[in-house]
Order: sequence, then C-alpha cells, then structure tokens
Amino acid sequence: MRGAFFAFDGLVLVELVRAGESRRLIEREGVHCVANVYPEMLIQICRDYPGLPDPRTMRLREIRFFYSGIRRELEEHTKG
Repeated sequence: MRGAFFAFDGLVLVELVRAGESRRLIEREGVHCVANVYPEMLIQICRDYPGLPDPRTMRLREIRFFYSGIRRELEEHTKG
C-alpha cells in the first residue's frame, strides 16, 4: 500500500457525507468500493472547485484532499 489509500478486497476506508454526517456506505455488499466512492467525490469537487486540474489526471489522494476541504460544508447542507 502506498500513501493514505487503503483498500481491502476493493473496499475503501473513505467516508462520504450523507444526511449531515460523514459515514461509510455499508447498506449492502460492495457499495463502498473505489468504483462507487471516488466518482461521487470527484463529481462533488468538480462542482465546488472550478479551477481543478483535469479530473482525468487527478490521483485518489488529490480527490480526497479536495473533498476533505468541503466536508464540513456538505455536512451542514445535507442535514435533514
């Protein structure tokens, strides 16, 4: 494993914001995997940071960095 990226059997240890709090998607098997989590994070940061580098060239750690920057705001805006 390199850097802060941790995955086991395709599952990742990254939390997404849902209903005002950061949490892992564990509703059903395989939901919280790289293919589901990172595209959602990327879409959100592309909406909030218009000056991002080309999204096709961004590394996972860069996506996590920018998403962490808006996490508190997302938690506040998604409270039910």
